[in-house]
Amino acid sequence: MNLIAKRLAHLLAENAPDTFYEDEIRYGLEIYLGALFQLLLIILVAMLLGIAGEVAVVAMAAALYRRYSGGAHCQAFYRCTLTSLVAFNLFGLASNYLPLSYWSYYIILTGVCSAMIIRCYVPVDNPGLRITDEAIRAKRRQQSYGVILLVIMASILLQYIQGAEIFSVALLIGLMWQNFTLIPAGHKCTCFLDHIFGKMEKMTRERGYHNDKEI
Repeated sequence: MNLIAKRLAHLLAENAPDTFYEDEIRYGLEIYLGALFQLLLIILVAMLLGIAGEVAVVAMAAALYRRYSGGAHCQAFYRCTLTSLVAFNLFGLASNYLPLSYWSYYIILTGVCSAMIIRCYVPVDNPGLRITDEAIRAKRRQQSYGVILLVIMASILLQYIQGAEIFSVALLIGLMWQNFTLIPAGHKCTCFLDHIFGKMEKMTRERGYHNDKEI
């Protein structure tokens, strides 16, 4: 993904009528291309499992909330992709099994948890791009509150549309997953998964190195 972004950034900077910083273009392209690749992969697996709609709704709610709130980050793109792939498909599957009779409790729980977490933790900075301006931080909190209100209203609307009740729950699951990535426990979980993936990667490289030596 990094290589594709570099080539596209170089091409755009070279042919642009105005002066652009190639590194800034590359950084932006890498983020958007990475997000698009992740989404396509997640939906493809969800289609194979027959839960594409539910997974898309969970991912949409989480991504919209994350856009303003921030969240825990993996240290490598593939680790983030694997984590998202497993999590969103599990949550999409779970939305089919949660009792709809408790929907009103889900709404209350999501609203209360989100409000408390936004007040205490949002925005959660990207380690490589810290937000130090308090005005920007306050704006991110306000935008996060707005997203929560918007998604909860959408969930309420879907609850009264025949056949859309599952998507109503899926929206709330997406918000709660993003809430988890904002709190210390979510960061610890992400670090743990990062550590496991890192060990697996190291073992794979060492095994490949020893195989090459034997040959």
